Amino acid sequence: MTGDSAAARQRRLTIIVAGLVVVAIALVLFTGPLKPGDGSAGSSSAAVTTSADTDSASKPAAATPAAPKPATGDYRGPVPILMYHVIKAPTASTPMAELWTPAETFKATIELLKKDGYNGVTLDQVWQAWHGGPGLPAKPLVISFDDGYLSHTVTAKPILQAAGWPGVLNLEGKNIGKGGLTTNQVEGLIAAGWEIDSHTLSHPDLTTSDDASLKTELVDSRKLLQEKFKIPVNFFCYPAGKNDARVRAAVEAAGYKGATTVEPGVASKSDNPYLLPRIRVNGTDSAATVAGRVRSGAGVTGGY
Repeated sequence: MTGDSAAARQRRLTIIVAGLVVVAIALVLFTGPLKPGDGSAGSSSAAVTTSADTDSASKPAAATPAAPKPATGDYRGPVPILMYHVIKAPTASTPMAELWTPAETFKATIELLKKDGYNGVTLDQVWQAWHGGPGLPAKPLVISFDDGYLSHTVTAKPILQAAGWPGVLNLEGKNIGKGGLTTNQVEGLIAAGWEIDSHTLSHPDLTTSDDASLKTELVDSRKLLQEKFKIPVNFFCYPAGKNDARVRAAVEAAGYKGATTVEPGVASKSDNPYLLPRIRVNGTDSAATVAGRVRSGAGVTGGY
């Protein structure tokens, strides 16, 4: 009886295994073989999705680059201020194409300047160093941008972040919002360590503005930036560099500590603070050309 029972059990086990094999073959024929990431419907898809979700959840989100640490040192001398406009290659029909710098050229320029030992700083840091505050690192340099274009946040910001440098944006009031930079984009620049300064509300020739319009362009533009972004706005940039004694007096009366022009040169404490020179960068200038101008302070006159 024992032998018969053992044989019977063996037969039953064989039948069960054979049945399972048949079921497995049927499932494969019906659903097809499982493939990682196949996205097939049914239980196989659910299994793959769950695995992918788990992997994604286990990976930390990419960290937002921190703002550059304040650059400090013992230097308190002259500081070159570069002047950029659009950081994008112009097309054949682009007006004033010389004010459009291709992204590749801008990147190469920043990399070369950093390799040469320069350190990016803000205008406010320069002012503090000139007036008894923290000093600057050796070979300080201000990278300024006029007007407020999309390329300043999309292209210039990440390139400067890679160098660990801030930028200085001279922002027109009318370029906040539709057709310009959004509030969030400007806040992103501030979070990245950028300084935001005033470039008027509408970019007029201030030398031809009447007194009321002049005051509005200077006072209201500063107030707009201060209230919207909770920043000091201590500096001003003349549209197209146009200024005279009346305009400079109005800039000072509006509460600005200083103002930048489009005249070439290296800015220093001995300059009239409302006539700080900048070195304009043209889109056709190579990285080596810009580096040479930073050293010499030479450059072309003009801007917009």
